[in-house]
Amino acid sequence: MTRPVVVADSGPLIALAGCDQLELLSAVFSALHVPQAVLDETTADPARRWAANISAFARTQAQVHPSRADEIYISVAAYLDEGEAQALSLAHALGCGVLMDERRGREAARRQGLPLFGVLGVLLQARRIGRITRIAPLLEQMQSNGYRISQALAEEALRLAGEAG
Repeated sequence: MTRPVVVADSGPLIALAGCDQLELLSAVFSALHVPQAVLDETTADPARRWAANISAFARTQAQVHPSRADEIYISVAAYLDEGEAQALSLAHALGCGVLMDERRGREAARRQGLPLFGVLGVLLQARRIGRITRIAPLLEQMQSNGYRISQALAEEALRLAGEAG
């Protein structure tokens, strides 16, 4: 199976950094692109425990791109945050998928016809390829760190992973 190329939004980076699993992105995707706005959002406050990890990971495992002001960006910037708007614009320009969990951003990506990936999909794929043995502990840690995942979506991911109980 060919590993996809993806542009990352802030949420999945924060969720994975919070449980020390950023390297799963390199295992699941063949290339990771990060808009500078997303890097700024995730690392602006060095007191956040994940900021240094995301910064180091982006420097070594991702290609960071400057801000964009194209038609895609302009069309979504009115209702999405800066990082999401930049991620959608960059994914469109590169012709690749977007790693995003925020509902409005995912809806915009669907309207643009962009392939969508979420943090739970990353966990499921990492389990399929043997990089992790269970998703439940990571899912619990993400939720305890404040990452919002609906109960129905969490249950479906556990079911798909064969961990529903």
